[in-house]
Amino acid sequence: MKTEPTEVLHLLFDEQGQRVGDVAPVTCGLCGAPARGRTLASGLLEGGIGWDCPCGARGVRVELVDLDEVYPDVLEAWGLQPAEPALSPPEPVGESGLLFASDVDGHGLRTQLFDEARRQGAQVAASQVRARLTTPRQTFPEWTWDVLWARPVSQRN
Repeated sequence: MKTEPTEVLHLLFDEQGQRVGDVAPVTCGLCGAPARGRTLASGLLEGGIGWDCPCGARGVRVELVDLDEVYPDVLEAWGLQPAEPALSPPEPVGESGLLFASDVDGHGLRTQLFDEARRQGAQVAASQVRARLTTPRQTFPEWTWDVLWARPVSQRN
């Protein structure tokens, strides 16, 4: 499911790399209303960006290539029970004793995450926003960010 980003989120950072100001609202991936931005405060998502919509949906900015690491934290950020993703175990590299980390199928993990959220009774959606990051020294090219949304059954209207 590929969506085109429809809005630009502009984030400012100070000399120390700390975000300055509030996180701007973005359009909710479930109902289309403006969702209020916030800084996430727990797990591996701590310091990341999320959004809360009046409809009860919660959006979380996630890099799909890192979804294997933050999978249980995303579920918790949505107000759901944490679970671990089903991943293939790492495979040894020859006789070296080192483990080979396989590539992460971010889109496949997103599907798995959404299936888990639905199993727990939530509605889910994905959207994208364009993000422009500015420091005192430069403005970086726009990035496309994935935002994953869920509305727990307890929040449905």
